[in-house]
Amino acid sequence: MVAKARTISYGTAKLEYDANKTIDHFHVASEVCRHNLYGDTPGEITREMHDVQENHHRNLSKCYFDIVITLSEEDAGKVKSPEQCRELVEEYMNRLMTGELGLSEDQFRQMQWIAYQHERTDHNRNLRHWHVLANRVLQDGTVVSDSFIGKKAAKAANDISRERGFSVAENISPKNKKEIREAAFRILGGMDTFSFDIFKMLMMAEGFEVREAFAKSGKLQGYYILSKSGTQYKASAIDRSLTLGRIENTWKMLHKGQVQKKAAAHRPSGNPTRIDTHTLSSILNAHISPAHSRNREDEVGSKRSHYDDELEERSKGYSM
Repeated sequence: MVAKARTISYGTAKLEYDANKTIDHFHVASEVCRHNLYGDTPGEITREMHDVQENHHRNLSKCYFDIVITLSEEDAGKVKSPEQCRELVEEYMNRLMTGELGLSEDQFRQMQWIAYQHERTDHNRNLRHWHVLANRVLQDGTVVSDSFIGKKAAKAANDISRERGFSVAENISPKNKKEIREAAFRILGGMDTFSFDIFKMLMMAEGFEVREAFAKSGKLQGYYILSKSGTQYKASAIDRSLTLGRIENTWKMLHKGQVQKKAAAHRPSGNPTRIDTHTLSSILNAHISPAHSRNREDEVGSKRSHYDDELEERSKGYSM
């Protein structure tokens, strides 16, 4: 089980996605549970939250929590019935808000939030997950802290996973990274000419969404890759030779005969057609000059202010 959370400045577009998600023309979304909300439509629900925000903190810019909770494929069969799904989401929200963000039980009961279940993702039929939109402003005017919200969301998921016998994120992550790395090298090795746009499309076809990250100036700074399990990684976390400043050079090296021969020499004997991507990565990194490697060493910062979340949401939908 993994979870991620962030604060956002919009609500209706988020809920429109959560409530109306379709894949291959089939509706895959259903409401799981809600707290202190009574509206029928996303617009009505977010107006209820907006009224509380206006009464107490009308100048708060990022006034919602956007939370995604995902079970691994191995754990999907352990939570099946609507009652089990509702219990898991409510347990997670209580753990995050009281255990990690410091609310009392009385404060938690004041919160406005709603959760929708998606039966699958665009690229994985077995990946059930839940989207939660929560109001950061309580009905008594308290603003729920968003300090280190991403790390605290992950910790709450890990704690519940250990208690329930689910897969823990630290154990899922190496598998995710290996899967992404192998797909990326396979795609780069098969491209006749290098194009980052083509690379993105081919990664998408393999089930890995690529999200670009831009500076305030509008310049492309780096990119993230979304694993099939729903966890997002910086390219540098997958492999340093896949960062924006190195990926074209990596493609060039993959198409040099000497690198192909060195990679072939390190292939496992039981699978003569498959490249050992860890060995290949080491070979590629050895051919990248230090000056070139410093170009994008820290390619993407932790802040998300460099792009407009709402425009992205409206233009192409939320990532899950």
